[in-house]
Amino acid sequence: MIEGILEYLNQTEVIKTIVILGSMGLFFVGLFGLLSQRHIIKVFISIGIMEIAVFILFIGLSFQKGLTAPMLGDAHTSFVQMNDPIPHAMILTAIVIGMAVLALGISFAIEYYKLTGKNRLDQMNEMKH
Repeated sequence: MIEGILEYLNQTEVIKTIVILGSMGLFFVGLFGLLSQRHIIKVFISIGIMEIAVFILFIGLSFQKGLTAPMLGDAHTSFVQMNDPIPHAMILTAIVIGMAVLALGISFAIEYYKLTGKNRLDQMNEMKH
């Protein structure tokens, strides 16, 4: 019984469906947090969750079952079937940039709180006339 379930879950279509539904669920959790929270740090965390969902979707859909990772195997001595390394490199770059932007935004939020004592989006009204 367990082998049948694992065999079913190991099909390419099922894996892609799980990746799509899982990343959509994670994206909507982040979207709910973005729309429902007014605390600036929670908003940044929600945006980070949405960003991770997009990364999971992109990598999950570019991965092909049965192929080796680009860094594994005997690719330096013989030709082997491997996954395309370009999407992985792009997502790695996007992760680094996303974490830098998140750190910068959170540091701005902390400095803003130190200057004004406000940490909620609905209280930030310095730019209004």
